[in-house]
Amino acid sequence: DTYRIERILGQGGFGITYLATDLSLERYVAIKEFFPKDYCDREESTSHITVGTSSNVELVSRLKAKFLKEARNIAKFDHPGIIKIHTAFEENNTAYYVMDYIEGCNLYEIVKSSGPLSESKAVNYITQVGDALDYIHKHNVNHLDIKPANIMIRKSDDRPILIDFGLSKQYDSEGNQTSTTPTGISHGYAPMEQYKVGGVSEFSPQTDVYSLAATLYYLISGKIPPHATDLIEESISFPAGFPMNLQKAISKAMSSARKNRHESVSKFVGEINDGDESEVKQIIQATTARNHNRVNIDDSGPSNIRKSQNIDTSNYHNDSYSSKVSKASTVKTAKSHYKSILIGGCVTVAIIFLILMFRKPEGSVDASDLTTNDTALVASPSFRAVDGIYYKSSLGACSYTGEVDSEGKPHGKGKAEWETGLGKSYDGQWVHGEMDGDCTYLSRGGYRFEGKFRAGHYFEGKLISPDKSYYEGTFDKKGEKWTGTEYDSNGIKIDTWKNGE
Repeated sequence: DTYRIERILGQGGFGITYLATDLSLERYVAIKEFFPKDYCDREESTSHITVGTSSNVELVSRLKAKFLKEARNIAKFDHPGIIKIHTAFEENNTAYYVMDYIEGCNLYEIVKSSGPLSESKAVNYITQVGDALDYIHKHNVNHLDIKPANIMIRKSDDRPILIDFGLSKQYDSEGNQTSTTPTGISHGYAPMEQYKVGGVSEFSPQTDVYSLAATLYYLISGKIPPHATDLIEESISFPAGFPMNLQKAISKAMSSARKNRHESVSKFVGEINDGDESEVKQIIQATTARNHNRVNIDDSGPSNIRKSQNIDTSNYHNDSYSSKVSKASTVKTAKSHYKSILIGGCVTVAIIFLILMFRKPEGSVDASDLTTNDTALVASPSFRAVDGIYYKSSLGACSYTGEVDSEGKPHGKGKAEWETGLGKSYDGQWVHGEMDGDCTYLSRGGYRFEGKFRAGHYFEGKLISPDKSYYEGTFDKKGEKWTGTEYDSNGIKIDTWKNGE
């Protein structure tokens, strides 16, 4: 009678996080439940957790003790960039802890929906997260799961908040771990030592340095970094247009050998905050290249080059940013020397682009030359059918059967099935690799959706809970309830939503 569960916010290998209402204070909180899905099950009638086999009882007991220890450790932290823990308790044969509910979006979702960030914005976020990591490192704790999905951007002040310490380890004053529970791996963000048994048994800030650099790589490129196993013999490569002044720092921080990385997060953050002026040079180089190759004008290149022209000097109310803001103003002065070059280059590109757009090559076909039927034939995509191919969707790797476009991406009618993750199956319309259109979707948590998806999220329809209660209406661009009605399992209206409230 203390908390009312509203919905699931996320689920990992060792726990489920819920949005809940604290009934005594009438406010939202987030509650994390200890639930190692590989070893446990749940009684539907009581919600109690059961252990699958007796041989796993001891392991689950140790994991639960670590879960509660994690809560106690985080509760001791006092840093504006780290999630706040309020209380912990045991119930339903398992354990829970209650923390702040961060209204906002994580960095993985932000980049996925809006594209890569500008250099200045990405460095701002990473610098603040680095300050939080430096703080926990001084308390002999390694996070061990730094990645974009574990960094929430708070809507109220645009501040990054570090969450999910589920894989973190505490070390004693001599640097030896104080627990021997299993470690997890987030491919692309975990360094090589996390793949080895005992690889993180000794305290090492360089492990989190690697993951922080990998996160910066994702924020600017929009691409998940290669697995650490792919970087043993060669250093990481960067897509065209990636800021040159960051490549050296990221390459060093993501070295396979710990000894070759920055010795602390502050050293890495210090390096990425230097040399902003190269950003201006990159814009000029990109413009010059387009002028030189004016027959092959392509505006589909890395979006971070286009976005990086808007230097973000917003103050995040953090002392570690004072030098960054100062440098940004200096860079602004430097940019004025290139202003005429940029304007001239942009005008030239625009003129060439217009000439190419309106020129009609000999023998070419214009839409005005076609009949209505001819136009339809030209516009319609070519489909081909596939059966059970591997496809990396927005919900993870799946088996896909159905129609695909010329690039082999799901397009048209098709069905995807996932072995792991939040999704179980999606049967419906696809648009160039994205779930989009009429469909039926089943989640691994037992939810069923019937209606329309847009860009990989619920858009309009009926979301049925495992207990048969349901919501019917529209959803916002993140797939959250927007305007509609909730009903209980008997079809009786219990709540109304309007504009997300």
